[in-house]
This record gives sequence, C-alpha cells and structure tokens, in this order.
Amino acid sequence: MKRVLQNHLFLWKLCFKTCPGYMIYYLYDGFRYQMVVFVEHVLGIRYVLKCAEHGEPFWKAFLFIGIVLIINMIQIIPDGYFIHGWSFKSKPKLYAALKNKMYEKASQIDLSCYDDPAYYNDFVLSVAEAESSIDRFLVTLATLMQGLTVLFTTGVFFLMTDATGVLFVLVSFVLRFVMAKVLNKLNYKVRLKVNPIERKRNYVSRVFYLNDYAKELRLHPQVGDKLEKEFEEANDEIIKEQKKVGKKRTFLIFSRDYMVGDFIMDALYITYLVFQAAVTHSIDYSDAVILFNRAGSLRGGMSRMADLFPQAQENSLYVDKIRKFLDYEPVIKDSVGAAVPAEGSDIVLENVTFRYNEKSDPVINGISLRVKQGEKIAIVGYNGAGKTTLIKLLMRLYDPAEGRILYHGRDIRQFCPKEYRHRIGVVFQDYQLYAASLGENVVMQDGVLSGPGGTGVVGHLTANDSQVSQSRIGRGNGCDGVTAKETGVVDHVRGEVVSALEKAGFGERLATLPHGLETQVTAEFDKDGINFSGGESQKIAISRAFYKDADILIMDEPSSALDPIAEYELNKAMESAAVGKTVFYISHRLSTTRDADRIILLENGRIEEEGTHESLLAKNGKYAQMWKVQAGRYK
Repeated sequence: MKRVLQNHLFLWKLCFKTCPGYMIYYLYDGFRYQMVVFVEHVLGIRYVLKCAEHGEPFWKAFLFIGIVLIINMIQIIPDGYFIHGWSFKSKPKLYAALKNKMYEKASQIDLSCYDDPAYYNDFVLSVAEAESSIDRFLVTLATLMQGLTVLFTTGVFFLMTDATGVLFVLVSFVLRFVMAKVLNKLNYKVRLKVNPIERKRNYVSRVFYLNDYAKELRLHPQVGDKLEKEFEEANDEIIKEQKKVGKKRTFLIFSRDYMVGDFIMDALYITYLVFQAAVTHSIDYSDAVILFNRAGSLRGGMSRMADLFPQAQENSLYVDKIRKFLDYEPVIKDSVGAAVPAEGSDIVLENVTFRYNEKSDPVINGISLRVKQGEKIAIVGYNGAGKTTLIKLLMRLYDPAEGRILYHGRDIRQFCPKEYRHRIGVVFQDYQLYAASLGENVVMQDGVLSGPGGTGVVGHLTANDSQVSQSRIGRGNGCDGVTAKETGVVDHVRGEVVSALEKAGFGERLATLPHGLETQVTAEFDKDGINFSGGESQKIAISRAFYKDADILIMDEPSSALDPIAEYELNKAMESAAVGKTVFYISHRLSTTRDADRIILLENGRIEEEGTHESLLAKNGKYAQMWKVQAGRYK
C-alpha cells in the first residue's frame, strides 16, 4: 500500500511540475462532472417527480429545470476547451517529461546493464510502459475524484432517504474489490511472462519492415520462412500462456461482473425497493424510482473505487520498474572525478582482466602494456580475441575486474569519465549515423551546433563551403544581423567540420550535395534526405575523430567498408592528422597496421605476440601467418 502511494505520488509530482494548471483542472473536472450529474439526475428528477406525485404547480418544476439547464450550459464551455484543446497540448508534455528523464538516465547507465538480459527486459518494459503509466495514472485520478463525489453526494442521499439500501451496495463493493485485486495480479504475472516472448516477436516484425533487411530477405527467402516460423512459435507461446489462465480469468471476471454485481443489485435490491414502497409504504414511489436509478450510479462509484486500488496497484508495478530504472546509480558516473591534465601522457595497463559477468570466462586476461604518448599501436587478432573489449576498457566504458589502467600516472577511475572520454576520438566498428544533418553527424557535441539566434552553426554550410568560399554564410537562413565576432565563430566551426570530412575522404562527395552540411542523413523523415553508401557512411563516421582533435585516436576497423584507393588515402590522412597523438588501430586488414610503431596480437584475451611489423614477420609466428594469407593483395 505504501509503495503504491509513493509511486503515484511520484507521477503526481512529475505531472504537476510539468503542467500545474492542467492537473488542477483535471481534478476539478472529475468533481464537476459527477456533481452536475447528481444535480440533474437526482435532485432535478426527484423534484419533478415529487411535484407530479403531490400535485405541485407546473411552473415550479419548469423553473427548476430552467435553472439546471443554465448551470449545465455555463459549465459546458470550459469543459469543451479542456477536452478538445488543453488535453491535446498537455498530455504530450507529460509524456515528454517522463521520457526525457528516462532517456537522460539511459545515457548514464553503465554499458554493462545492456549485457544483463533481466535488466534489459525491465528497461525495455519501462520505456514501453512510460506513456501508458501516465494514462493509467490520469484515469486513476479521474476515477478517484468521480468516485469520491458519487460516494459523498449519492451516499448522503441514500442515508437520508433509505439507509438500509447502502448495505446492498457495500456487500457488492467489498466482494468486487477482492475479485478485482486477484484478477489484476493474475494479469500482471501473465504480462511479465509474455514480455520476453513479445520482444522476440517484435524483433521478427522489425526484420520484415526495416529497410536494413530488405535485400537479404529477397536474396535468401528461406531466412524469411524461418523467421515466419519463429513468429508463429512466439505467437503460440503467448497464446499458450494466455490459455493457462483462461479458465481462472473467466471465472474471476464472471464473478466480479455478475455474481457480486448484477445479481445483488438488479435482482435483490429492486425486490427490496418494491417491498418498501408497495407493502410497508416507508418510502415514496418517486424516491423508490430515484433510489433504484441511483443505485446503479452508487454501485458504479463503489465499483470504480473497488477497482481503483487494484488498478493503481497494477500501474504501480510498472511505475516501480520505471522508478527503479531512474533510481539506478551507475558505477561509472560521467561527471564525477578529477580533472584530466591538459597535455597528453603515456597509457599503462597493469595486469588488466575483464569479464562481462561473474560467471563468464575472462575476455581480457591479465594484460600488461605501456603505450608511450604519440605511439601508434595496431591491435590485431582473430574474431573474439578481445580487441574491441580492450578498447572499451581504455575508454572506460567498462571497468576492469582486476588490475588498472593508468593515464598521467593515475588510475583512470579517478578522472571524470566525461572529461576523460572527451580526450579520445573514436570510430567504432559498429558506428551509427543518425537521422540528422550531415554536419550534426560530424560534430556530435552539444553547445557547438547552435549559432546566433539558435541557428545551427553547421546549418550555414552549403556545397560551395567545401571549396573556396569560406567567408559566405550559407543560404541566408538566420544570419542577418550577426556580428563580425559571431560570424568568425561560425566560419571557424564550419571550416573544421569541412576539413574533417575532407581528411576522411568525403570532400568530393560533399561538393556534390546541394544542401552541403544541411543535407539530411537518411530519407526516413525527409524526402530530400540521402541514404549514403557503406563506404560514404564510414567516411562520415571517421570524420568525427578528425573533427574532435583529441589526444588519443581509436580506430576500430576504420577501412572495412572502403575500397583500396580510399583506404590508402585514409591512411595518408591519418598519418598527418595523428602527428603527436596516441593512436590505436584495430583492423583485420594488415595493410593498415604495418606502419604502426608497435603491433599487438591478441588471442583469448592475452597478448600473444608484440613488436614491429618486421620483427613479427622475422619471428614467423601467428602474425606472420596472418600476413602471408593477406600478402598477395598488398604486393
């Protein structure tokens, strides 16, 4: 009970902080609606019936009806605005407030959380249920206000007219409450069981509608057949889980809706009212009619109140997962730690061991290594050797299970991770391009994209900006009235963006783009957007590292999607751009690694061989074997 209240109080604080006026009126609207219904359907009809039953003048009934009509017309105006205007504007704000919190937390949680299936399931469920949790909370608020209003107004009327009738309603209320609570717990357990299965089914759905898989499915139709089979199996599993509780659920719903609802109120209570009015004459016929009509409303109010806690409890279970996700304290806190010294430094690994979970074997096993400032290190090895994992440890996306990594002679865990990572420029093997402008895909940093008046700095670039006309401000969108100083900042930033793209070999392609750096990447949301080829996409990703001008460069398979000429040009560009910087190359193409100062060959998470290209060839070990396999293409 306490946790249910805490979870809904959390949602109330969030919603009230986001839209205070809307939330106050939302509570008032629940009270207003039932109050108007009570005045019209109880007091109004009762007064008219009594006037007819006791021979009162018609004008009294007519006057009362007129007053009620005027009141109703007055309250309809703000209610119409609330339903058709305010709600449509405010609800998206409430959704955004919660989702922004979740997205912010998602960017902070440890990368290891994504490796934990149980945590990831809860994470996916939390995001999926965020908007629904707010919707259910608002329904709960409306139900609470309406229920309380009905219980107070109609309850007082019953007590003053025929108090015995309240017993019928109370019995129905208590039994319905118990049935609803059991039913909601059952539904929640089923939801938890089918959630992983639904994730699998949704994955299959994505494969069939995403562009990424379209070519493969057409070339390999048997894959589609297999996925369809898996979709059917997942569907069957979901149906099986639902069937397991089918009979129990049917019994609970039947008992809740009929046995403790319709039978008690529509059969027993109406018999009691007829007896009171016709036999004992203890109530008027007009009161009997109103009591029977309002018995349904009172029963509905009590039923809503009976369902309220189980519904709130069910919603609380989802909110609880959301709060646990938001309350998670990452082990690696992005903004906590000492400042990183301005100059570069050696990087030292001391007996570093890492495993993805306590039960798994080490992926990195006892590695010790010293990398001098400005040294070019190539890391090679077969798939699964631990190359990318080692790089993630260097970037402190993970912390070692044993040992430590030193920078400036200090354990990198002592530094502020955000500041430390800012000193590293990286191109991941599984890089991603985003549905944003080309310039934004290069800069990838807050605060740099906004020029004077809120216009994106990179948004001022056109195709000609990659050539000579660096002094011109784009296409004139938002640049009027910009000071010389501000213009200089814009020119400087856009020049760096263009330079980074040119170093990555994208300069010629940039010159062909009508919108320059304003070009939207992917055509998913913009008809003028461009779906770049694999090689072009990789060049854009590589340009991020050049733009960042970091002390440490990490290139994870930087030329995997490039043709030999583009690979050669990239290597030359990296030679000039990496002067004085510490560089780590990961590549299966040994042509990229042969000019490194030192080559590290990993196997099973250990350093198997180490040395220059020539020394390792002379050793005639595993590196030499790898080179001989590829040598033909490099002669």
